Amino acid sequence: MQSHHAHGTVSVHLARFIVDALRRSGAGVDRFARFHDLGPEVLANDLARVSTPSALAVWEELTVTEAGTAVGALLAAEAPIGAFGLWDYLVTSGPTLRESLKQVVEYNAVVADPANERLLVEEDGHTFTVRHATGRWGPDVVAAIDWFALAMFLTRARAATGRPLVPLRVSVTHGAPRQYRRLAELFGTTRIDFEAPYNSITFRDDDVRAPLPKAQPGLDRLLAQQARMTLAAAQPVMLWQDSFRMVLAGAFREDQVSLEYVAGRLAMSPRTLQRRLRELGTTWREEVESVRQERTMELLRTTDLPLQLIAARVGYSDLRALRRAVRRWDGRAPRDIRNAAGVPAPAAGG
Repeated sequence: MQSHHAHGTVSVHLARFIVDALRRSGAGVDRFARFHDLGPEVLANDLARVSTPSALAVWEELTVTEAGTAVGALLAAEAPIGAFGLWDYLVTSGPTLRESLKQVVEYNAVVADPANERLLVEEDGHTFTVRHATGRWGPDVVAAIDWFALAMFLTRARAATGRPLVPLRVSVTHGAPRQYRRLAELFGTTRIDFEAPYNSITFRDDDVRAPLPKAQPGLDRLLAQQARMTLAAAQPVMLWQDSFRMVLAGAFREDQVSLEYVAGRLAMSPRTLQRRLRELGTTWREEVESVRQERTMELLRTTDLPLQLIAARVGYSDLRALRRAVRRWDGRAPRDIRNAAGVPAPAAGG
C-alpha cells in the first residue's frame, strides 16, 4: 500500500529511532539542528513524516560512528516491538507469519519511503522469501539500510512466533563486512550469500504457516484499516523544495553534482525534476548556482581551506572562476570575506 503523502519521507518512528541510536553512540547530533524536520517537536509527533534526505543524513553519520555498514542489522536487533509503531504490530496480528509478513510488505509505507524502498514476496510451496531494495544512495548507506531491512524481518518474525527462527538463507548484494561474525550470530546462520543478485531473507514454509501464538481473530484487519488511515493522515514536515535543496547540497559534498544524480536521489526522472523546478519558478542552473554560492560562502567564513580546494569542492575549474563568482555575489574578494569573519587566510592563494 502506497500513499502519495508518504513519498519522499519516512515515518517519525524510524527517524526517532535512528536519531536516538546516533545519540547513544556518543556522536554529536548538533549538526542536524538545521534540519527542521529532525527537531524535538517533530520527532514527538507520531503522525509526522520526516524527509528521506534528513533520515539519510543520519544513516550516513551512523555508518561512520558505529559499526560500519553492519550497523543497520545490529540496530534492528536492539529495537523492541513497538519501536516502529503500527508497522511492528502488523507483524504479530495475522493468523500466521505468512499472512503477517505479506501484510507488512503491503503497508511498508507506514514506516519507510514507498518511493525508494521496494519489497517483494516470493513463494514456491517450500520456502517464503522477502526481497528488498532501496534507492541509489551512497554505497555504505545502501548497505546499512539493506541489512537493517533484512534484520527487521527476522527480529519481527521471531517476536511474532515466540521462537528463535533461523532463516534458510540470507543474501545481500554487498561484500562481506568486517562484522561478519556478529551478523552470523544475529541471523543464526552462516548461510549468508554476499555479492548476490538481490537482497533477501528466506524462511521455511512450515515456519511461516504455523499459527501465531498471540494472534487475535480480526485484529489484523483492524490494524490494516488503521494503516490506511495513518497514511492518509500523514504529515510531511519538509516541503519538496527543501528536500531538493538538501539533496543538492549533499551532491556538492559528494562531488556528484549532476541533474541525473540528484533526480535519482529524489526518485524521479531528470525531466520530471526540471518540470517541478519550473513549477516553482526556478531552474536547475539557478538552483545549482544558489547552492554553490551558499557552500562557497560557508567554506570561506568557517574554514581555512586553501582557495584552490574550495574551488574544486564547489565545482570551479580554477581560482579565477571562484574569485569572479565571489565578487559577483558579495562585491568583495575571498580574502576580505575571511578577514571580516576572523578566519586567517592560508599563506598561498588567499
